[in-house]
Amino acid sequence: MDYRISVKGFDFTNAMKNYLEKRLEKIDRFLEDNAHIEIKFEKDAVNFVGKFMIHYLGKDIIVTESDTDIYVVIDKLSDSFEKKLKREKDYVRPSHKANVKGLGETFADEMPEEELNEKIVAVKRVNLMITSIDEAIAQMEIMKHEFFVFRNMDTNEINMLIKGRDGKLVLYEFEE
Repeated sequence: MDYRISVKGFDFTNAMKNYLEKRLEKIDRFLEDNAHIEIKFEKDAVNFVGKFMIHYLGKDIIVTESDTDIYVVIDKLSDSFEKKLKREKDYVRPSHKANVKGLGETFADEMPEEELNEKIVAVKRVNLMITSIDEAIAQMEIMKHEFFVFRNMDTNEINMLIKGRDGKLVLYEFEE
């Protein structure tokens, strides 16, 4: 695991860096070797604000905490980040099921090849994320997409968020 620290509004001392590295060792056991964490610290009028960001298992995970003490911020960040990483790892499912044909594959077999190529210009595969509605909204805003399809972790159903022209979000819950 590697990381990059950016600091704004105060001096980040070696003691703070050593403490952060000690806390990151605890998180390192959940990540692959090539994981990269962006760490940002800021000082406003009263509080220190810290943020951990990582792209992990096909998803951007962001944790933000604030407090008057930088060491408390580091503790809160590492604890909540570890919790989020554990939860993401628990919800990961294999994206490919061997020898099982999906509905799209069945229709593709039935359609003539030239007709399929005229209507579909590209095929993109994405992992269906298992997340809460709040995290789906945050993920959609991070990626700056107009819609977002996900599996709701509370109901275990597929949902879709769509951003309207007025900027308001509409949640579609699919029924079977």
